[in-house]
Amino acid sequence: MFFWMMLASLMGVIMFGNLHEKTKDQENFIAPVYQAMALSAYQQHVFAEQGFLDAMRLAPEATNTYLASSNDGIVPLVTVENEQMGQVNNENTIYKYIQGRIPPTYKPQNNTRTYLFCIPKSQAIPENFSCNDTALDIVKYIMTVRQIPQRYDGADKMTALKAISESTAHSRFIGMLQKAPTPLAQSGGTPITHQPLGADYYILSSGVAPVNSVYVPNYALCNFPLKNAGSPTLGGTSTEESGSSVILSSKSFIVALSLVSGLNPGENLTSTVSCPAAPSSASSEGEEP
Repeated sequence: MFFWMMLASLMGVIMFGNLHEKTKDQENFIAPVYQAMALSAYQQHVFAEQGFLDAMRLAPEATNTYLASSNDGIVPLVTVENEQMGQVNNENTIYKYIQGRIPPTYKPQNNTRTYLFCIPKSQAIPENFSCNDTALDIVKYIMTVRQIPQRYDGADKMTALKAISESTAHSRFIGMLQKAPTPLAQSGGTPITHQPLGADYYILSSGVAPVNSVYVPNYALCNFPLKNAGSPTLGGTSTEESGSSVILSSKSFIVALSLVSGLNPGENLTSTVSCPAAPSSASSEGEEP
């Protein structure tokens, strides 16, 4: 009898152990994935920002020539496409300075993309303009976007946000792209500063209330390229079996944003509405990225 009791107890321990393995919290599987995605995107963003500042300091003439070559204020810095890190544009003189900031042990993740956006402070987009347009008050942003793979999309958001926050030193400048209830506007209470008024999306970060979140300018968000050539944009549409859908509202993204220059203390970009298209874009539509 004692033998059978011991055997039953042993079987119970084994079965409970197997059950525990099969019912582990989602955090054990999802958190490391989001930590890796966020950390890689954040590192690329920091390298790009440091490389841009190095280029402006060490080679200002060549850098300004490259910035002036864009007629829509959208300037490629560094992207990872088809498992390869690249400069997108052969005229990209900033890329080598970004490479100089990347340590040999760094492993870039596919579909992580970083661009410089030059936006008039009024957010009124002229037909042709450049980052060096002296007639406009230009505000410069560096923005990095990483699409969350479909198999991990829809994971518990609190777990994902906690993982992103822990891997990026709790920065509020990187997180998940989130639709705001209403476009950003000045209201009662604490005045809004250093923000793009009229913005429809903000960066959702763990432990940061929307009122204190970083908002993404509509022009940068709508026109962010998702491919190096012939690209759809975040504000474009994707065609699936279920029909067409706006990419930025139907998929999930990790976004990092830095304000580089152009706003004085207490200033904002003035309010704008809708999703302005880039002057050089014939259409914002494209195939699914």
